[in-house]
Amino acid sequence: MHRLHDGIEAISLWMARLGGFLLIATSVLLSVEIIARKFALMPFSIGTELSMYALAASASWSFSYALLRRAHVRIDVIRNLTGPRVRAALDLLALIALGALAIVMAHYVWDTVETSWSLGARENTPLGTPLVIPQGIWFMGLCWFVVVCVEQIVLAVTAAARRDLASLAAIAAPAGDEITGALGTMPPQRSPVAEA
Repeated sequence: MHRLHDGIEAISLWMARLGGFLLIATSVLLSVEIIARKFALMPFSIGTELSMYALAASASWSFSYALLRRAHVRIDVIRNLTGPRVRAALDLLALIALGALAIVMAHYVWDTVETSWSLGARENTPLGTPLVIPQGIWFMGLCWFVVVCVEQIVLAVTAAARRDLASLAAIAAPAGDEITGALGTMPPQRSPVAEA
C-alpha cells in the first residue's frame, strides 16, 4: 500500500512543479511581451491568453499536492473546541466533502471539454487556440485530484475503522498553525502510509 501512496505523492509533486514552471514561463513571456511593446514597438499579445491557461492548469495540477501536504485552507473554529473523537469525525467529514467537491468540479469541467470538442471551439484571439487543449489539461489536473482524494478518503476511513486517531489526524487534520506554516518554519508533513 505504501508503494501506491509513494507513487501518488511523486506524481502529485511532479504535477505541482510543472504547474509552477508554467506560471514562471508565463511571467517571463508577459515580461518579454511588455518590453517588446514598449521598446521594439512589436504589437503582439499572446501572453494574456496563455497566462489564463497556465493559471487554470497550474491550479488544478497543484490541488493534489496541496491535499497531500494538508495545505488547503480550512476554517476550524468549531473543530478546535471539540474533543479528539469529534475532531476526528469533522476531519473525515471535511476530507469527504473535499472529495465530493473534486468530483463535482471534474464532472462540470468534463461537460465544458466535451462541448468544446463537439463544437470545435477556438479562442477568439490571434492564436485561435482550440479550447479543448487548455480545458483538457485543466480537466486532467482535476481528475488526478479526484484520484488523490479517493485514496486519502480510503486511508482515513481505514484509520477511523481501526480507531487510530493519530493516523487519521496525520491524513485529514489541518497541518497546524497557518502562520508558522506560511513562514516556512513547519516541517513538511508525511502521511503515515509512506512510513508503513
